[in-house]
Amino acid sequence: MGRYLRYLIIYISILLPLAVRAERDREIADSLFRELAVASSPGDSVPIMCNLYDLLPRKSSTDIGFRLVETADRAGDPGTALDIIRNQANRYLRSDSMLEVLRNRAVRFSESNDVRETLTFIDMMQNMRRARYSDRTERNAALKEYLETVTLNPPADIYEHVALLHGICMMLSQEPNGEMLGNYLDSLSVLVNRLPRNAYSIRNAFGIHAASAYQLTSPEKSMVADQAMLKDIARLEGYYHEKGRIYRNYAPSYYTIYTRLLSNFAMLDTATVKEYYDKAVSYTQTDSDVRNTYQRFPAPEIYLAMSKKDYAAALPLLKKYHDVPGSVFRRRTMLRYLIEAADAMGDNQALLDASRKYTAILEQELEDFSCGTSRELQIAYAVYNMRSEHGEAEIEKKESIASMQRTVIMVSSIAIIVLAVMLVVLFSFYRRNRQLVKHLARSNKSLKIESENLRQSRAESIRARDLAQKANNLKSDFIKNMSYEVKVPLQAITEYSHLIADCAGADGKKHLTEFANLVELNSELLSTIINDVLRLAEIDSSSMPVQEQVVNIGLLCRATLDSVRHRVSPGVELELDGSAGHIDMFTDPLRVQQILNNMLTNAAKFTTKGRIILSYKMIDDDSKLEISVTDTGIGINPENKEKIFERFVKLDRDTQGAGLGLSISRLIARLLGGDVTLDTSYMDGARFKLILPKK
Repeated sequence: MGRYLRYLIIYISILLPLAVRAERDREIADSLFRELAVASSPGDSVPIMCNLYDLLPRKSSTDIGFRLVETADRAGDPGTALDIIRNQANRYLRSDSMLEVLRNRAVRFSESNDVRETLTFIDMMQNMRRARYSDRTERNAALKEYLETVTLNPPADIYEHVALLHGICMMLSQEPNGEMLGNYLDSLSVLVNRLPRNAYSIRNAFGIHAASAYQLTSPEKSMVADQAMLKDIARLEGYYHEKGRIYRNYAPSYYTIYTRLLSNFAMLDTATVKEYYDKAVSYTQTDSDVRNTYQRFPAPEIYLAMSKKDYAAALPLLKKYHDVPGSVFRRRTMLRYLIEAADAMGDNQALLDASRKYTAILEQELEDFSCGTSRELQIAYAVYNMRSEHGEAEIEKKESIASMQRTVIMVSSIAIIVLAVMLVVLFSFYRRNRQLVKHLARSNKSLKIESENLRQSRAESIRARDLAQKANNLKSDFIKNMSYEVKVPLQAITEYSHLIADCAGADGKKHLTEFANLVELNSELLSTIINDVLRLAEIDSSSMPVQEQVVNIGLLCRATLDSVRHRVSPGVELELDGSAGHIDMFTDPLRVQQILNNMLTNAAKFTTKGRIILSYKMIDDDSKLEISVTDTGIGINPENKEKIFERFVKLDRDTQGAGLGLSISRLIARLLGGDVTLDTSYMDGARFKLILPKK
């Protein structure tokens, strides 16, 4: 009764802290989800998601893992992304397709030791999957492939070599005879110890496999491997703690290691047995997964009772748990303990049942051992054959090289004879070449004379070009000076004509005002021609300045309309279509106004009735501005759509102007990155479009 009460107290002491911890974990997870909801960047989200990944139950955290990989990648944190990929690979051990997805995700990162470690770890998970969940035929094929590679073409890269040897060890671990497995495990251990110190994932995967495999053949090596794993996990725990991952769970690993160490109680002293037992049981009070494992099979209690030879405590546990699913090695060990306890307690029925089961396991193991020995001999023979075939291939290769060398010698001899013949031929060519050299010397002298003549011609061409450039500059300067000199007299003529009209009497003032207006109109026309010539000179000399700023297009169009309204014939309506609303552009308002002024003036010349409409709108997904001038004038033949933009071209000789307005408008538009075109689809007059890119 006292023994069962003790177990009841143990279970209560385990369940209460676990319930408290589960509630605390839920509160922490809720707090982390709230922090994640307000995170402003991937860099802020990564540490929060890492803590959720470590804290949440396995299923929920596995779903978060894939999002965490992408978030860490966007945050520029490949180390965290690759670490989560390795964790996901461990969780998807049974899924070949998911392991391949994780491999494809890992290779997208830049080449580094971290990437190589991740790819090697995924290869090790593939090895474990093939060893544990494939049939013997598939395992044999994989083992043959691995042995052939490691024997005939061993990889130079240490990471690839580790994955290859791990695959061999995993396949051999499924065989009952472990002598060959031990040899390959020792070789793999040497390679793993040469890896960078921070390759924790590979070391842990190897340590778990080595400790389990050595337990069958060499308990001392198994304990050494477990002790090394404890140190690696402690270092790993410190490493993650420094990175802020304080919820990462190491309890299942510690419980497994301390329980396996405790299973070697025959090699331990009493104090060490008690230490390992206390540490293993302590994790059942802090982790639900460990608790479930403990409830399914309380191995620490059994090992402690057997170490003390407390058969009264061990016998009930062994009766209940000796048939719990697990490895054959564990079942055989539990049956051996049950036989020992039943014999000590005088429980003959339990002793008889256990002895029968133990004998059956031994017989099966003996048969498997014989098959395993035969299998190892077959493997050794296969390796010998591979090496023998490789040796024969090397001999054939050497013979092939010798044959090739003989061929090379023969070809070389023939080549020497051919070279001798060629020397004779070359000597005859040499004599002929000497004669050619003499001819070439004479030709060279003639070429030098011609070269000197060409040099002089080139110098004269350069002088002519400079004179032409100078003349062009003088022309530009003359145009500018004349433009400035003419503008002042024209302005004076206009002002004095109005002054004369203002000074006249009431009878003559009406007629003088009309004459003054005609003088002003013709002065303005002459000024326009001068301005056009000046702008053309500026464009040709690439000196026209462009000063871009934010411009309200609607206001600019209204101002331009007001500036040309006096040029419109009576009865013609001048309108602004502002249906596009408010539009701001970054451009040079002066240059745009010059273009629109030319377009509107041109429309006013040829429109005697009807209306002229100035409109603007955004086109091409708001990437360009289109300003159009539409009139109901005489129109333009589509055949002349490009000719009208040429300089000094006038389709009607009787019209005013020098034929420069449209040409200058297009040049200025292209200076602003746009263009001026004629809309040939409009047939009720003429429509010109100014297209400007939005900046």
